[in-house]
Amino acid sequence: MNTRVEDIDRELPPIEASNVLATISKAEIDQQIATAHAFPRSIKQFRAEALSMVTLNERIAEECIYAIPRDGKTIEGPSARFAEIILSAWGNCRAGARTISDEGDFVTAQGAFHDLERNVNISYETRRRITNKAGKRYSPDMISVTANAACSIALRNAILKGIPKAFWTDMYEDARKVVMGDVKTIANRRADAIAHLQKFGITVEQICETLGVKGIEDIGQEQLVALRGIATAIKDGDTTPEQAFAQTLKVATPHVPAATKAAPVVHVDAGGKVTTVEGGTQDGEPMILAAQLKILRKMIEQSVAEFGLSELEVCKRMGVDKLESLTRNGYIAAVELLSTSNTGK
Repeated sequence: MNTRVEDIDRELPPIEASNVLATISKAEIDQQIATAHAFPRSIKQFRAEALSMVTLNERIAEECIYAIPRDGKTIEGPSARFAEIILSAWGNCRAGARTISDEGDFVTAQGAFHDLERNVNISYETRRRITNKAGKRYSPDMISVTANAACSIALRNAILKGIPKAFWTDMYEDARKVVMGDVKTIANRRADAIAHLQKFGITVEQICETLGVKGIEDIGQEQLVALRGIATAIKDGDTTPEQAFAQTLKVATPHVPAATKAAPVVHVDAGGKVTTVEGGTQDGEPMILAAQLKILRKMIEQSVAEFGLSELEVCKRMGVDKLESLTRNGYIAAVELLSTSNTGK
């Protein structure tokens, strides 16, 4: 009897795409489990590799820490970058995150961690609000950004729950020590941390108030870790500048210093470089309004004689032939020079 191809096709049961994908996925996991059992991890090797990575240099160490100010306290912990390093060194595992809901006022993300060698499976869910203060939902792009941040947090939590804390908690402390530095490096690291946050529009006063210190000089090693942690949290999407400095963040308004002997508030780092004045810095350059420049020039012209310095000496110290040639940084440095000279009289 002759059988046509069309008859064979009609006799075969339909194959569902979902069954095929499930079979392929199961085969992949089975192969990974078999490989994990064939090459079991070494806890000693894991600890050595993870420690060397988290403490490789200052920049990597600070990426391993996040900090979020809440109700007058600073919540600090290992960041998503730290979790990625621990996951990489742990080996023989699978991890991932996905958005499981974005309806209503919140987006919900789920992070999952599967230890193939030990057959330990951990999942963790995180919710992030996707409405503004008026209750209006974010735009689609902002919802996507928020969902990605939620996935990052959920994945971090799942990994750090799946890998026993006893195996990595001391590595986190070592990373903190790298960020702290020592008394020789605290001034430069402090200036760098402040300058980085000022790019988000945060002023020195807001930073000091959030850390609970009176001035920049009071920012010690512990406060420096918190400062770097806040910067990492903002970068990773755990928080925003507005949320991190919610108690101190205010709408910036132009401020013009009075034309008196008092110089603007100027901050100088350990190397003698001017870092901030009044409104802080943006992209490494002080933010001085045109009106402020005019007043600063007038202050310099009226005060050089009284402070015991000639206009020529000020120009020489600033590396210009006349005051009109000063840049914005130059005006700030000149005011700092006059202020210092006045203090020493």
